[in-house]
Amino acid sequence: MVKRQETRRRTHRRRLFALVALALVVAAAVAVEILQPWRAGSPPAAGAPSGSSSPAGLSPTGPGRSASPSSARSVSPSSSAGPSSSSRPTPSPSLIAAAPPIVQDLVPYGPQRKAEMAAYSGRHFGEATWVLHPQAIVLHYTATSTYAAAHHTFASNAPALGELPGVAAHFVIDENGTIYQQVPLDVRCRHAIGLDWCAIGIEFVQPAGSGPTWAVAQIFSRARQLDAGLRLVAWLEAAYGIDATNLIGHAMANDSPLFKDLLGWHNDHQDWNAAAVARFKQAMVRAE
Repeated sequence: MVKRQETRRRTHRRRLFALVALALVVAAAVAVEILQPWRAGSPPAAGAPSGSSSPAGLSPTGPGRSASPSSARSVSPSSSAGPSSSSRPTPSPSLIAAAPPIVQDLVPYGPQRKAEMAAYSGRHFGEATWVLHPQAIVLHYTATSTYAAAHHTFASNAPALGELPGVAAHFVIDENGTIYQQVPLDVRCRHAIGLDWCAIGIEFVQPAGSGPTWAVAQIFSRARQLDAGLRLVAWLEAAYGIDATNLIGHAMANDSPLFKDLLGWHNDHQDWNAAAVARFKQAMVRAE
C-alpha cells in the first residue's frame, strides 16, 4: 500500500516536472518570435520618425502642380516626405540642421518633362535619367524683380538653347525671405550647364541691374533673404552630406570638379562668383 502511494507520488512529480519544462520551452519560443523582428531591424533612434528614411521637410517626389504665391501650400518640416530615390543614407536627426520654413509651389513636372530631362541627361551626361542624387549646390539670382516672374519662366518649360526641358531651379528665395520650392529634390532640372546631373539649384529674386557684383550686393543687404538662404543651404548640406567645397555660384560652375558635358557646352553666366560665394560661406560660419 505504502509502495503504491509512493510510486503514484513519483509519477505525479515526473508529470508535473514535464509540464513545467514544456511550458518553459513554449514561453522561450514565443519570446524568440516576438524579439526576432526587433533584432532584424534595429529600433529607430529616439525622436526619429518611424517608417521614414529621408530627412524631414523635403517635397513629395510626385509631379508638381503650379500654384500662385497666394495659394501655395506652406510646408512644416515634419509634414512632408523626403526623396525616395536617393541612394544616400539618412543622417542621424541630431546631425541635420533645422529645416527653414518652405512653401511648395511646384512647377508642372510630369512624365513628359521628366522624359525630356532624361533625354537631355543622356545627351549631355551619358546617363538617360531624370533622377537626382544631390552632391552640390549652385547659387543663382533670377534677373527678375519678382518671384512670380521667375516661377512663370520655370513653369513654362520653354526650350532653352534649343533643347527641352526648359530651365528651372529647385528653390527660389523671395526678397522678403520666403523660400518657394519649385522642383522635388530627387528630380534633375536645368539650372547650370554641366552640373544638372548632381546639383540643387537655388535662385535669389534679384534684378540684374548694373551687373553681377551689384546684384549680389543687393542680396546681402536684405537680412531676411540672406538669412533664408543661409538656413536653406545649411539644411541641405547636412541632409545630403554635401561638402562645403561643393557649394558654388553659377559663375564657378565650369571649374567645378563635378562639371561634365559630353557636347562641350559651358556656362556664360557671371552670377555668384568665387568672391561672392566666399562671403556667403563666411556669413554661414558667423550664423552657426
